[in-house]
Amino acid sequence: MDEAYPSAQDLPPAGLRTGAIATEKRDPVASTLQGEWEACYRAEMPQLIRYLMKCFGESDMRDAADAAQSAFAELFSKWSTVRSPRAWLRTVAFRQMLRQPVEYPLDAHSEPSVHPASSPLELREQERQVLAALRRLPLSQRQVMALAYDQFSYREIADIIGKSEATVRKNIERARTAMREILGIGKGGGSAKEHLKAVERLAL
Repeated sequence: MDEAYPSAQDLPPAGLRTGAIATEKRDPVASTLQGEWEACYRAEMPQLIRYLMKCFGESDMRDAADAAQSAFAELFSKWSTVRSPRAWLRTVAFRQMLRQPVEYPLDAHSEPSVHPASSPLELREQERQVLAALRRLPLSQRQVMALAYDQFSYREIADIIGKSEATVRKNIERARTAMREILGIGKGGGSAKEHLKAVERLAL
């Protein structure tokens, strides 16, 4: 079900998006660094956009793509000094989204759409329920859940969001409890196994 999100084929060449300098007559070290950055761009750009769209459920995919692109452009100038590009990108892109002149649902009182308006994807009912449940959580819980789905450890998540590991653990526990309640898991409202399959299909 990844059609809801951009794939590597959907992205313009990294050099075109960033205005990267031409490779001819460049020293070998610079060429190696740009090659590493471009490999990161191809691998992580779609994942970064997915992450932002999970956090900011009301955002248009173009807003998420713009924030992700801005983070990658900044990373290009700092590539040799950034130790963990995956974590760094999520920190910077998230902050960029917060600076966007758009009102995003920052708490559970709003009623977000099930998927971005720019996505034509028809989702299965359980997948719609899972996404709707995720986007009804407070932003702080959506963020840690999105990072957990991206396979970051509690320690790594704590570093990314600037909170303690205990706070991360508490937010994830609360988010999981809230999602179980929203989805009716364990109360006759749905099958945990079926919802887990829906989560996996959406690459959440």
